[in-house]
Amino acid sequence: MTTATRVAEWDFGAYPYGLEPLHLPEPDDLDRDGPDPAADAALEHAARRLGHATAWLSQEEIHLADRDTLDDVFWFRWITGHQISFLLWHLMARVLARLPEAEPGPSPEPGPSPDSPRTGAELLAGLAEGYNAMMLYTSSCTRDSYERVIRPAMHRHHHGFSGSWAPDYRPVRRLFHGRVPGTADGLGNPGLEEALRVNQVVHGAVAARLVPGSESLLQQSVGEMRLQDRAVRSIFYDHFFLTVRRPVTERQVLDQLLRRLRAALIDVSLNGLYPYGEQTFEGLPPTYRTPFIGECEHRFPSITARTAQLTCGFAGPSSAGRHTEGEDHQ
Repeated sequence: MTTATRVAEWDFGAYPYGLEPLHLPEPDDLDRDGPDPAADAALEHAARRLGHATAWLSQEEIHLADRDTLDDVFWFRWITGHQISFLLWHLMARVLARLPEAEPGPSPEPGPSPDSPRTGAELLAGLAEGYNAMMLYTSSCTRDSYERVIRPAMHRHHHGFSGSWAPDYRPVRRLFHGRVPGTADGLGNPGLEEALRVNQVVHGAVAARLVPGSESLLQQSVGEMRLQDRAVRSIFYDHFFLTVRRPVTERQVLDQLLRRLRAALIDVSLNGLYPYGEQTFEGLPPTYRTPFIGECEHRFPSITARTAQLTCGFAGPSSAGRHTEGEDHQ
């Protein structure tokens, strides 16, 4: 049986909740590319489509996925949500690479450039908030679905499968440990500091919700495994999440992110962040019941739209701001 979602607007994958491969450069390949008219046109189209979905969904009748086909929805969220995280990490790494090292000297002139530390920190804060929301989206499956479908699939792929193998996380690890170049006295941006603090809480909440009191696959299998090269572990990780490493333009990266954000927006608008209201974070200890987690179900569309706006900002003024207005329904 297929899911009950009947959405003519769904154009991701071959069918509703179908997957697409993700194409990304190697994590250390952060060189800027030149103009690419074809990629620019694709990005413009993706931005308009996301804007159309935002306007259209406000009036569309809700069609929930059937309970017996929710595994399809949760599998889509696990794979596509991780892909969105990789793309956000990639953009964060680009911002970090542009930030100058902190040096003593005169204060900068008013009106900082887009690459200035202050504006860079604000951009990182927005992307980090989008990543926090995406972690909740990715892990919104029921515990039963995680234990019966998702965790066994990772175990079959590799007995020690671990999120620490994610190639695109390595360039931003220092960010999530509170170290940002160009900010010698700390992060220097309350919004970024709060987003990173929430990130740690969300990580803990996801683990407490899906694997309470359980060891990770890596911890369970440490006694049976030989140490493998990091490059080998990265290949296993990429393969599981349908990620292909090859040279791609910056606009192609952004187009892939917008397409996935749009699919996630449609999914949550149709099914809710927790379909049928099952197994939210409400039963967790007070430590994890932060306002962000509690409100994310209601804020998810606005956070997604904000993340898309930041994405378009990477492409320059030709695409910026067109994704939320919904004036182009082509």
